[in-house]
Amino acid sequence: MRDCILPIPELKRIEPILTEYFGYKRVMFENELLATYYHEYPNGISEDIAKNYMTDCSYLNDIAIDNGVFDYRRYAPNPTSTCKAFNPSRFIMDSEHNILVILPSDDMLERLIDLLQKHGETDNDGVIGTTLFVVAAIYEKHKNGGLYTEVTISENTLPYLEQVRPEMLKLYELLNTKRYSPSKKKELRVLNPITIDNGVKKITIDNSCYWLTDLLDNYLRIYLGVNSLEEAQQELKEVYSAKKGRKTKNHACELIMYGTFHLLQKHSSLKTKSEQIRMTLDYMELLFEADSFNNDENYTNAAIAYLAKQGYKPMWKPKQIEDYNFSPNNQSTEHLW
Repeated sequence: MRDCILPIPELKRIEPILTEYFGYKRVMFENELLATYYHEYPNGISEDIAKNYMTDCSYLNDIAIDNGVFDYRRYAPNPTSTCKAFNPSRFIMDSEHNILVILPSDDMLERLIDLLQKHGETDNDGVIGTTLFVVAAIYEKHKNGGLYTEVTISENTLPYLEQVRPEMLKLYELLNTKRYSPSKKKELRVLNPITIDNGVKKITIDNSCYWLTDLLDNYLRIYLGVNSLEEAQQELKEVYSAKKGRKTKNHACELIMYGTFHLLQKHSSLKTKSEQIRMTLDYMELLFEADSFNNDENYTNAAIAYLAKQGYKPMWKPKQIEDYNFSPNNQSTEHLW
């Protein structure tokens, strides 16, 4: 690995491109920006300048909001007041200073230059080279577990993803597996009556008016957030089936493949899709092990087309949780169930 200088004006110039194609968030380089600020301004800056870089900070309390049964906001702390605080990262992003970033290898800069030359990419404005340079630094942080995004990890995150969520999916599957009348082939609502056995005592309830199954459905709608039986079964199969011999999906590889192709399509001098895909794959070979992705051009073309059709939006997740899903209905990072 190698520390390299990245001029802050260059980073700021390509931020819109990084955001659109690679799911970039400025917080990814928060530590580097702060390090530069405190190195360059050990005694701080004047109040007159600082007042132009104030941001809102919220103070939270533990008073709950009861906004309906199983509403995550019922348990989540709410903001009670806000104040203004100086944001050194915003200030330093308007400077002419540099930050130090770590690249995957000592010769990564040279290899990036060779990559551009190999494909005849002149890159006169430096957008392609600088973007691929920054993406390599982002991936290195991700690989080492140091990439911070808006996805936060609390003490409940891994228990939810590894233990609670698969049980929720199985319960959802049970509730939504229909049964039919043998004579009329008519679909019946499932689980009426219901037997509950805790190993010590067993009871059977009538589930009158479907009070329990409706409550469970409401609960799962918020804390699980799947839209169909098929979606739940697919997640159980792909994420929670026995992992022995199963190769997990490389989300970072998929994100970089998709982003690099669209970067080249929009900003490079390469004319054909085949040229753009070939350069995309050659760039990926600089970052990933040879057997960690399919480098066939036809496969890559089909994979990119599929992602585009699905409305793919690039988003980095912390490495520990990148194979898992969260509920889109629950914005809390603490109260996951």
